[in-house]
Amino acid sequence: MKHLFKALFISTALGGIALAQDIQLALQAYTFRDRSFVETVETAKRLGIKYIEAYPGQRLGAGFEGNTDYNALSPETLKQLKAFVDGEGVKIVSYGVTKAKDDEQWRKLMEFAKFLGVGVIEIEASGDRAKLDLAEKAANEYKIKVGLHNHTQADGLPAAVLKQLEGRGGYIGAGSDIGHWTSTNTRPLDGVRLLKGRFVSMHLVDTEGIAKAKMRTVPYGSGAGEIAAVLDELKAQGYKGYVTLEYEYMSPDLETEVAACVRWFNAYQAGQLDKNGQLPLAHIDALWAGFVPNGHPATWDSIKANENKENPAHQGS
Repeated sequence: MKHLFKALFISTALGGIALAQDIQLALQAYTFRDRSFVETVETAKRLGIKYIEAYPGQRLGAGFEGNTDYNALSPETLKQLKAFVDGEGVKIVSYGVTKAKDDEQWRKLMEFAKFLGVGVIEIEASGDRAKLDLAEKAANEYKIKVGLHNHTQADGLPAAVLKQLEGRGGYIGAGSDIGHWTSTNTRPLDGVRLLKGRFVSMHLVDTEGIAKAKMRTVPYGSGAGEIAAVLDELKAQGYKGYVTLEYEYMSPDLETEVAACVRWFNAYQAGQLDKNGQLPLAHIDALWAGFVPNGHPATWDSIKANENKENPAHQGS
């Protein structure tokens, strides 16, 4: 844990800054799959995030019946869900990863998305042209974008996705998870450059390395994902929309690590990072004061406490 908390110590940054930006940070609800959707929304707000990517199957919680599967929600529960997110001041901006097998199911999915105000639906990237034809047809009809998502399958690699998008319009594009790319020995920045102009969404994920192996998710700026360079490239491409924070590793310090990602992202947007994509240490204490007034549970003190336990020389700093 020593190296992890050092990474947090260096990568942690601003929270809660209000800037007009073309790229906004959303939270993939799967990050907090250990709790209900209602609890995930509450957690997101506490961490300074107001945009959500919902996924099928998460228990709704708090008296709601069922889960977030678009096929299973009753019309009444869907209305209640919409009222809840509106009342909480959050927005479900994307949904997935999901699927639809035919025109009828695509219409049901699109009506669900339209009612909630979802702008992007994520499906798995695939070499099945007929499957993507169905998706694009629905996307064009409803003016709701479809993003081709990847895990570690060959069809989700940058060159394969580019091939799948040949000849297709703007309502279907790349919805890549750059963290999964690292587990296929693919450098994220290379993939983003190859798919220039085709992104409709992105899972912005930093990982401990790039190799043909499962890579552990780490806080932004502390891994091998070159997250600042990826964001720079997206901006250079004219991308406008959301990048989604998905933290698949169920860390015992999950909220603290997600909070570090949020603060790093806000520091990036404010131009506070150094040339290495990190926040200079001298600024961290002052910047933390603006993050979540009650400071619980993702507190700067909790990070300091762990650092102090492993290195007494830091105590009192």
